[in-house]
Amino acid sequence: MRAQNIIVLAVALGLSVGYAANRHVQPGAEVPLRLALLDGKPELAAEPTGEMKLQEVREALHGPSKDAARAKKLLLEIVGQAKDTLEATELCHAYVYLGYLEDRAGNRDQAIPWYHKALGIRDANQWILDCASRGLERPLTWIRHLDEGSAPAASANPPVKTLDLGKAYVTTEQPPAGLVPARALSPEERQENFDLLWEAIDKTYACFELKSINWPEVRLRYQARLDQAATANAFYLLLFGLVNELKDTHSWFQNYRPPCPTHGPGLSLELFNWRPFVVAVESGSEAAGKGVKPGAEIVEVDGSAVEEKMERLRPCLPGRSSERASRREACRYLLAGEKGSTVTVKLRSSDGRTSETLALKRSFGLGRRADRACPFELTRQRFVHFGRHPSGLGYMRIESFNGRGEVADEFDRALEALRTTPGLILDIRDNPGGFGQPRIVGRLLQQRALVAISYCKNGPGHKDLQRVEEHLEPGGPWQYTEPAALLVNDVTGSAADLFACWLRSAGRVVTIGSTTHGNLSGVAAFAVLPCGLVARISNGYICDAKDRPVEGHGNEPDVSVSPTVAEVLNGKDPVLDKAVSLLCAKNQQH
Repeated sequence: MRAQNIIVLAVALGLSVGYAANRHVQPGAEVPLRLALLDGKPELAAEPTGEMKLQEVREALHGPSKDAARAKKLLLEIVGQAKDTLEATELCHAYVYLGYLEDRAGNRDQAIPWYHKALGIRDANQWILDCASRGLERPLTWIRHLDEGSAPAASANPPVKTLDLGKAYVTTEQPPAGLVPARALSPEERQENFDLLWEAIDKTYACFELKSINWPEVRLRYQARLDQAATANAFYLLLFGLVNELKDTHSWFQNYRPPCPTHGPGLSLELFNWRPFVVAVESGSEAAGKGVKPGAEIVEVDGSAVEEKMERLRPCLPGRSSERASRREACRYLLAGEKGSTVTVKLRSSDGRTSETLALKRSFGLGRRADRACPFELTRQRFVHFGRHPSGLGYMRIESFNGRGEVADEFDRALEALRTTPGLILDIRDNPGGFGQPRIVGRLLQQRALVAISYCKNGPGHKDLQRVEEHLEPGGPWQYTEPAALLVNDVTGSAADLFACWLRSAGRVVTIGSTTHGNLSGVAAFAVLPCGLVARISNGYICDAKDRPVEGHGNEPDVSVSPTVAEVLNGKDPVLDKAVSLLCAKNQQH
């Protein structure tokens, strides 16, 4: 099947967020170093205990001779005592490995809860979430990077090369599992891998014209820094930055990422009007003891203005398709550092009248986004929660599209329960994506509709793109025909961005909230380099029915509503309130 046809088929069947960026290390290899951010400056530090133990687990489970008892003991220690030291994807791996061990031992009832725990981690990468989903469907007794070996030759069906670059290649299939970036590279090998990565992106990436990226100029800038990257850590960090120049949430390294510090002072932050505010304070933290209250604005961190601190964070954070998403990512790590270290924070009180500077110990994991409170009762499922608003309108909150048919099944059950409602509110705020859900959209359509236009690479040139229109049909036993509103924000992305694109293009909803993340670059190609590094590269992008690209731009709401920090802290939801008033007004007109 030609590459562009694969892309079109993938878009029709559902857009995947991506695959895990696993940092596997072979037995006997150098233990990797973490890149810490202390006082805004990259420094090398030893791996945290949880990550070191997880690597020991992988070594114990790799290959046919497995030390299951040792692996299970280490995993239970990790999830019981060290889970706060792991990034979301690595913690998800730990839960999946526990389910895998139970399934291999024939303990199906003990395996299933571990897969549920894995699927409850919202920020994990898609590949390991897929493993957890398969584990719920049937016993999971084979995981490729544990059971297939660590060398590319171990694959019974090596991926088809869609672009042969000599020592490197590009494929639209999944690359070999278990590849580990080489630690010892000569200057000549670093140059070779740099050149091959640049060329692979040059001939594969779809959005150069869309984003006005001068790729030859980028090459010159990074080439000038290559001689200074004399260590493996420095070299891979340089290549990480090269990929980040694409400003594409769906382009990344599969098997390398400079880890960021995982501890903070017990303050959860959110951006309001582009500025970071405290929205929660951990009880028992130094911050709580020193009187920090939700609503305070972060003004400085370690003597640096917030803007300056965020800029210093960017080289170690994955690229994002929009500036609003990049800032939100940086906000999450704004106070991060090594466990037990101290951060100096200048805060402005919620009334704006006073400021104080506090030294706070980093003793907690990074704060997460708080669950959105609902002022009325909801029936909760795994992905889709639903209920009736006091106005009589139906309400559904879709927290994630990380299930395939399961999300659509839950939607069908919710829609049946809300069949008689005079209007429907679909809330996909904070939904980071997963898989496309055409079946859900079909339940809301009354006729065939043009819902998207995709542009797919069909040649090596930057302008070599094939245009394909995508239509969706009404589906299901009946269609919901009453007015509908779609609630979105800047976290809404990937498959959730696609969902918004489809419904907006079909003219089926009024969209309310703030502009979405804007990461909708189509499916992937994978560049495999001779050093063992694997890069995921977006080789398509998607526009709405009016040919407006979503990638980098997002879905702009029909009605813009942005909650203030005071409204959030007081339990107000002006976005929901606006949806209710608009739908009720429509009903009165009819």
